[in-house]
Amino acid sequence: MAHHSIGDVGDGKLGSWGYPEGGMGAVSDQIRASAVESGATVRTDARVEHLLITRGKVTGAVLAGGEEVLAPIVVSAMHPQTTFLKHIDSGDLPPEFVADIKRWRSRSGVVKINLALAELPNFTADPGSNQQEHHTGSVEMAPSVEWIEEAFQEARQGRPATRPFSDSVIPTTFDRTLCPEGTHIMSLFTQWVPHEWADAPHLEDLEAYADRMIDCYAEFAPNIKGAILHRDIIGPYQMEQEYGLIGGNIFHGELSAEQLFHMRPAPGYADYRTPIRGLYQASSATHGGGGVCGIPGRQAARAVLHDRRNARWSRRTQ
Repeated sequence: MAHHSIGDVGDGKLGSWGYPEGGMGAVSDQIRASAVESGATVRTDARVEHLLITRGKVTGAVLAGGEEVLAPIVVSAMHPQTTFLKHIDSGDLPPEFVADIKRWRSRSGVVKINLALAELPNFTADPGSNQQEHHTGSVEMAPSVEWIEEAFQEARQGRPATRPFSDSVIPTTFDRTLCPEGTHIMSLFTQWVPHEWADAPHLEDLEAYADRMIDCYAEFAPNIKGAILHRDIIGPYQMEQEYGLIGGNIFHGELSAEQLFHMRPAPGYADYRTPIRGLYQASSATHGGGGVCGIPGRQAARAVLHDRRNARWSRRTQ
């Protein structure tokens, strides 16, 4: 709840959210363009195998295939369990820090459903498939608190929700660059399925879950099923295997009270620094709210610049 209240699109109004024109990929494109303009070289399809550590300091990274990329400073935006448990030998880290990262909880019961629609939903409460104001906001599938609670309890008991909760939006009501004229995209953030689904694909179960989710919307917008041109279903397993989101958790770790503020992602390391000199972290696990905001990267960069200034000052005064 606090996480969603922190959202700010840059106008200083907390709780406000926005759509980037061109979709979320446009954000990455702009970051890349800015980096290249400043002299950076951007490489894709360059998976890191492990980081090079010498006497407690990072010296670069080894890519899959054996290529070494040397660097005095490395910033990782990966899930902390990937950075510290897969890319670094545990002998190079304090034992208590390794234990904290191993205990880091990164479960999720989220299923993302993307729908390509031939027309907008025609809601019985406010009829019409022509674009109206209610199409431009969030379309929640949460008729009652009991509905939401039952969906959650079913997942706790190891079953996917019979009638899932959904927070959905139709970004194409604002951004027509995303699809052909006359069609729309509806993005559904749905819950819940058992968090153990991150261990296996559950493809048939996901299809059945999506059917039930769409049936729920069809009770309020009967035309929606016939309007679907294509659908994309992404469960916890797909999020982990395809996107590197361990457990399918989009925040790189649960936003629970004991994993926020000075505990994120480990006590003593909530300042974007790590036990390895020259290695900084900028993943979602370093920041507890605000959605896609760029704050972790900005704060990590500030930490890097601060430490470099202090190092230069120390050398001058020695």
